Amino acid sequence: MSTKFSELVVEGPFTMVKGLLLGFLGCRKPDGKYFFHRKENIRRDTLKEFLKELFELENYVHFCLEDDLVEPFKEAVKLYTEKTGYKIKSLKPIKGGEFSFAAEFFDRKLADEFRQTIENLPEGVKMERFYPSEQVNEDGKGIEVYAPLHEYIFRAKGTVSGDFEGIMDLYIKIKKSDFSDFVILTPIQLQF
Repeated sequence: MSTKFSELVVEGPFTMVKGLLLGFLGCRKPDGKYFFHRKENIRRDTLKEFLKELFELENYVHFCLEDDLVEPFKEAVKLYTEKTGYKIKSLKPIKGGEFSFAAEFFDRKLADEFRQTIENLPEGVKMERFYPSEQVNEDGKGIEVYAPLHEYIFRAKGTVSGDFEGIMDLYIKIKKSDFSDFVILTPIQLQF
């Protein structure tokens, strides 16, 4: 069974809130999972929130935390609110997430790695609106002087949705892969 997560918005500077969270996790559950919106490309609800966080006009830090750690973290923040001024401004349980992708490969090996990744989706994650196309051009073999024709082209686009932990695992796997330069990913949209 997958881990459930909640989105928290904490008022305070990013580096300080991150330090508070990491210190809390170090004492409570060192292998606890968390995802900062800014680092993992998770979409904020509005452009206004994104710009505020980007330019630090207001110090709000958005992140996702395992549900079993939310209540103890709330208590830790409350304990230090007087000294730090940090406050939890929002707390929402996450039902799931989704992101879209577009990919274009000219190398069969990288295309096969990508295909294997998206065909073996984590539990609770499904593919929607998946449109792959593959093209082999025998005329494209060898070196071309002008306007080269690729011997192999694989293109795909689609949307992946479902369990939040599975979505994050897949997103991070694609971002850290050898083929990441050939795949465009949209920000992750949370479902509450």
